[in-house]
Amino acid sequence: MNLEQAISAIESCATEGALVAALNTIVADFGFGAFCFLDGGSPGKSEPFYIGTTGAGWENDYASNDFIIFDECLKTARRTNTPFLWASVPLPQRAGKRKPGAHRIMEAAMDYGFQEGLVIPFHFVDDIGRMRSCVCTLFWQDKPRHLYQSVEQIRHILHVILIYWMQELIRTREPASRSGDIIPFSRREKAFETTRLTDREREVLSWASRGKTAAETADILSISSETIDTHIKNAMEKLQAGNKTHAVARSIFLGLIDV
Repeated sequence: MNLEQAISAIESCATEGALVAALNTIVADFGFGAFCFLDGGSPGKSEPFYIGTTGAGWENDYASNDFIIFDECLKTARRTNTPFLWASVPLPQRAGKRKPGAHRIMEAAMDYGFQEGLVIPFHFVDDIGRMRSCVCTLFWQDKPRHLYQSVEQIRHILHVILIYWMQELIRTREPASRSGDIIPFSRREKAFETTRLTDREREVLSWASRGKTAAETADILSISSETIDTHIKNAMEKLQAGNKTHAVARSIFLGLIDV
């Protein structure tokens, strides 16, 4: 399957299930046995957004053993834009009798027949200004040397294919409402439209987000502390916030101020 055929297959999908099936067919055509797409942008998050075809056994083992905490490939993916192989990622040295989690992950992968993997990272800014990272791993079940012989010819093609696939996945999941997904939500945009702060209210909250007190903000803006307090109170009411800190957090979340 060439690049044009793969993109055409992806763009013809109308549902998440169709996208999963299409990508599985595409990666199989390149020799891979399965794939998994993971939201890797939240270190320590034990239940990230996940979708893939690796099977319930591997998924359960990965989750139940907290492998996401020890996954050196995931850590590497957060720091690069370039696809890479598992074999290129150094594992931590074993100290004492206890086996490092990164070693246990690789051993578990081998138990499921996954001999090698191609990791394709993605980085983007979401709808509230957070930098997010996702990763798609393609699982190789044949002899690793067969992948090594072709990886330089296919990794860039697969990278482009996965960019198109991720965008289509986002499009099909836009109605989702589960907080923390990789998908931009229209809910924030609606809240932004209905919350109108004045320029001065936004300015006061912006200085508060930088740790300035009311008195310090008054000196900066050359107005009275009482006026600062009035702006804060008005902003709290508009944002339905219980206190100044809550108002600052809400305004950052809604994209009303920058920090």
